[in-house]
Amino acid sequence: MPQSDLDTVVNALQKDFSDVANILSLPVSTRHVKQGFSGLSDKLLSVVEDDPRFVTTQFLIQQTVILLEFLEVDSTETNEDLLVLLDSIIETARSEAAPYSKGDDAFDEDNAYENEHGDNVQQKENMVNALNALAIFAIDTFGIDVTLIEDAPVFDDDVLSELDYLSSLIDSNAEHTEPHSDRILHAKNKVKEARELDVQNKFEPTTKVKSHLLEHLMSYSEELVQIRNTLADFAEKQESLALTELSNKLKTVSDGMLNDLLKTQMRPIGNLLSKYRRIVRDLSKELGKKVDVEIVGENIELDSNVIDAINEPLTHLVRNALDHGFETHDIRAASGKSMVGRLLIHAYNEAGKVVINICDDGKGIDREKVLSKALSNGLITQESQHQLTDKEILELIFHPGLSTSDQVNALSGRGVGMDAVKRKVEDIKGTIDIHSEKGLGTEIALIFPLTMATLKVALFDIGNVTYAIPSSDISNIVGISKEEESLSVRFDNGHPLLYQNNKVIPLIEPHEYLGELTEKHVFRRAYQQGMRHSVVVFTHRGQQWGLPVDHVRAFLDIVIKPLDRSMNGNDVFAGAAVLGSGDLALVMNLKKVIQFARSYH
Repeated sequence: MPQSDLDTVVNALQKDFSDVANILSLPVSTRHVKQGFSGLSDKLLSVVEDDPRFVTTQFLIQQTVILLEFLEVDSTETNEDLLVLLDSIIETARSEAAPYSKGDDAFDEDNAYENEHGDNVQQKENMVNALNALAIFAIDTFGIDVTLIEDAPVFDDDVLSELDYLSSLIDSNAEHTEPHSDRILHAKNKVKEARELDVQNKFEPTTKVKSHLLEHLMSYSEELVQIRNTLADFAEKQESLALTELSNKLKTVSDGMLNDLLKTQMRPIGNLLSKYRRIVRDLSKELGKKVDVEIVGENIELDSNVIDAINEPLTHLVRNALDHGFETHDIRAASGKSMVGRLLIHAYNEAGKVVINICDDGKGIDREKVLSKALSNGLITQESQHQLTDKEILELIFHPGLSTSDQVNALSGRGVGMDAVKRKVEDIKGTIDIHSEKGLGTEIALIFPLTMATLKVALFDIGNVTYAIPSSDISNIVGISKEEESLSVRFDNGHPLLYQNNKVIPLIEPHEYLGELTEKHVFRRAYQQGMRHSVVVFTHRGQQWGLPVDHVRAFLDIVIKPLDRSMNGNDVFAGAAVLGSGDLALVMNLKKVIQFARSYH
């Protein structure tokens, strides 16, 4: 085939590959995905008739179509693991086709694959890996039992000889530096080494369990936690040593069972994050920008329910960074930046939670522009804008209807998205934080609990009501009274401040966030009367705050349940839990507590 015709074919194929990749980035059914791959297979079949160099690529796509035909084509949404597999197959097909547009002469069977030997070997290895991944996915999906047979020499020579013969057909006239028998021996050794390594590292006994059974077990475990807490309260009231010992044993067993069950729901976040390489590549090309993406922490594990829930908000943030955050390469060059932008997606564990940072070195967020949009939308007033901190100005982008984009397109400008991201994150008990510098870039942090099943909290009383705060949010707890010498509370313009070791910690009185659920200035009156209190100290964005409470009751694991909107209109509670005593504990949303406190301070 003449090189000009070959270039045309390769360019057309690359466009087809991109079209299928775009389909994979959308929430479409398996039927639509299959249609995309079927069209690609038909196209490659016609190309192979003119140029057999694409036969391996066509074979890979054809096998993919066969797999999709066996799957449930009427499913409403394609499985995430399948999307990752299909994305890797498209990448392999791209890399297979790319070298043929480098100015090769017309195809000659006697000189096929005479490019660099290293590239040739790498291409073969990529193709084999893709076919292996396809086969493994099919075996796992259809529940095929595979028995590992050790010491089966009857297959070794025949199969390896056959593989060697097939390889010789592809590389017919290449110069072989090894004799035929040596290459067979080398292949045998490779197979044996791979098999031994696979047995050692990966071949562990596994049992398939239906997901709904695991869900039932998790529900029973959550009930067991409540029963355990009830028994612990009863043992304490009865002052029974035997009951206390039984309660401790039950706690040990239930903790072990719950931890093991939680592990069955954990999976690496890398399966989710890896797809953003394709999204960034395709979208940057569509927008005419040059962006490299780096993903760190793909081995971090997270509850599968959390992973499923954060897929949509993460995708929006990545697309938003490409559209809003990065400049074109000409603008970047003019401002002294690298022409290629850098997007970093970094997942890591911190204080019992998983943090996912999305960082870009783009143009950052223009605070003045955000303020102007907020004023025009009526979100703030002329008077209140001067009282906002830089952080509060940035957080205005999470309000519905606010967009800093001047143009409306398929990606942005409609004022929807960031508010949905925040809502999704908070629905799974997560939080979102943002930091940006104009001209330098933006960093958005998503912080999630490791699991959505249970939560370790500190229980405390205010008045006759029990409340809870996640223990991971607490810095320390201190006891205070008017007679205490090392700790003192002063009231500055009516606002209580805790002085501790040359540090000043603002205190948030209960009425500031509980409203009508408690009396005004009840803490101030009690403190001045000499009553002893506890202060729960926590850190929010580098600033320490304190919550005065009557007393801290205990630390324990609870099963948190959502509250009806009518009971939580201002969102100051993240949920509620039934304690062993039958009492209800309301779990505080510290971010909302801070927002209410700032309106007083």
